[in-house]
Amino acid sequence: MKALYEMAGTTKQAHWVGMRRTEEQQDRFTLLEACLAQERGLHPAMSLKKIYHKLQPDFVGRDAFVQYGMSHGYEPFSRLKFHKTTDPGPSNAALNLLHRAMLFDINQVWVSDIFYFKVAGQFCYVVLIEDLYSRKIVGHHAAQRMFAQANLDALSLALAQRGIEHYAQKLIHHSDKGSQYRSDDYTQQLQKVGIRISMGNSCYDNAFMESTNGIIKNEYLRHRPINTFDDLQQHLQHDVQLYNTERPHGSLHYKTPDEFERYIFNIPLHQRTPLSIYTDQSKRHNLLNLTPDNHQLKFQFPHF
Repeated sequence: MKALYEMAGTTKQAHWVGMRRTEEQQDRFTLLEACLAQERGLHPAMSLKKIYHKLQPDFVGRDAFVQYGMSHGYEPFSRLKFHKTTDPGPSNAALNLLHRAMLFDINQVWVSDIFYFKVAGQFCYVVLIEDLYSRKIVGHHAAQRMFAQANLDALSLALAQRGIEHYAQKLIHHSDKGSQYRSDDYTQQLQKVGIRISMGNSCYDNAFMESTNGIIKNEYLRHRPINTFDDLQQHLQHDVQLYNTERPHGSLHYKTPDEFERYIFNIPLHQRTPLSIYTDQSKRHNLLNLTPDNHQLKFQFPHF
């Protein structure tokens, strides 16, 4: 054996150290695969890059982690296209207040949208409301009919979760021009608590919300065993919780929305990274700048 070791240019001790290192590495990857399987069960279509930042394994780099995950069948599923849910009628629609806005805090802008989800051959409807700065879903509701009441229920949940009961001048609610958002009941509830109403002029004006719709629908709900409307309600509640507390966002430096809100809590507004919003460039008359000033938001309308 000594002659063999010499021919191989190594020693018995080095050989056994290498074998132990290989066995330890295999054990780590066995554990890693178990963690991957668990995360994929919770987040069926979250990217491997985000799972890496969530798990943060100290023995493998990001690219090797992604390659390992893909080679073992943990690559994310592709997304599906959306069904159109917006009635673009212009009657009683509000102006777009978000063109070139700069955000520095939560509860400055909430965005909302609706998406279809098919259950047992029938379309159901999911309403989401998201805080734009932290990407946290603050309100949600599933309904079997696309009536404004579903939007009101999601809004009520958002107001309760954020503790907003009275005048909220600095908060803007942004949506498309769907009839649910233009309904008297919905707009009156927003006005009752002092929330200003903003509506987009094109699909690009609510791109953040479209992205969140896609995540909840295509990374979560469509991978769940949903056979009844009750199933949809239960899984929506669970998956919104997963989204807010466990899914890292690249735009939030790979923090979850909940982690990001805790992170910014002790950071003064003027030291925070601003979120810039670019909407339909042709609607320049709606230009609005939001800037921090002594921890208050100052609205400035430029002259053209």
